[in-house]
Amino acid sequence: MNTPLRSAALAITLACAALSTIAHARTESYPHEAACVAPPATSSIYAGHREQIADTQRGPLAYYRFGHGSPLLLVTGYRATMSEWDATFLAELVKHHDVIVFDNRGIGRSMPNASSFTIDDMASDTAALIDTLALKHATVVGWSMGGSIVQQLAIDKPQAIGKMVLMSALAPGRTGIPAPADILMQLSGKPGITFNDIMAVLFPAPSVQGAERCFVKDMFKPSDYQSPAISGAATDGQSASLKAWETDDTAADALRSVHIDTLVLSGTDDAIVAKENAAALTRLLPHAHLLLVKHAGHAMMYQYPVALARAIDSFARH
Repeated sequence: MNTPLRSAALAITLACAALSTIAHARTESYPHEAACVAPPATSSIYAGHREQIADTQRGPLAYYRFGHGSPLLLVTGYRATMSEWDATFLAELVKHHDVIVFDNRGIGRSMPNASSFTIDDMASDTAALIDTLALKHATVVGWSMGGSIVQQLAIDKPQAIGKMVLMSALAPGRTGIPAPADILMQLSGKPGITFNDIMAVLFPAPSVQGAERCFVKDMFKPSDYQSPAISGAATDGQSASLKAWETDDTAADALRSVHIDTLVLSGTDDAIVAKENAAALTRLLPHAHLLLVKHAGHAMMYQYPVALARAIDSFARH
């Protein structure tokens, strides 16, 4: 192994060791899972399910709902639509849960005329959806920016959440490490940015080639859902909300008083959200458990859809 690679490997090993010293922390190395999954494997989330509109007190929110069991509400990330969830990941969750996925405001048919995109706005929208759908003791899963939304929801309306899962999530304010500006630019949809550029930041280098081949095939794509273009207003608003989250020390302080069972999921090879954010969240939240996944990138549910769904299922049900 050459010196740069040896240094990188050592850095990852030391970081994992440091994180593993946190109370309620463990590290997993999952086996490779096949991508480009055939449709029959995901039939449970497509058959007979159509996009619905929840008329919440804050405005309309578009969603899909499938499965039976305890409710699992999934909150997606920066410039993401419902389609950004991995279909196999959802199909595994549906085996034991009533799963709900939805578009954030300003995306698709969710509040199409929205002009404000703060984390507070989106947390309040999520609370309104929980109320409208009468979800009781829901496990709320937030990925990427969705993790910030779920943290704010836990601060503002903890009674709306049974348990929460923070996946590839930023810690707020002084406790977190911001996402690199050049990396966020790759996700911004600006002219000149290619699909391969996006795959290169969502996945670690060894997984990029497979992602380029299979990502679109593995997405959640119901036949009646028209994956929308993300407007400039939504992009700019969400970008500003993430920037504000990076300096939100009030949220960081408030999390210390959030007594909700929490699973923090972090990948060792996440190029967008440094794993130190997961350590910070685990220290801030009194009832947090950290699961560090080796070789996982930011979009870890595409690399290990079944393993991560089972980890979330086990956490939600026990």
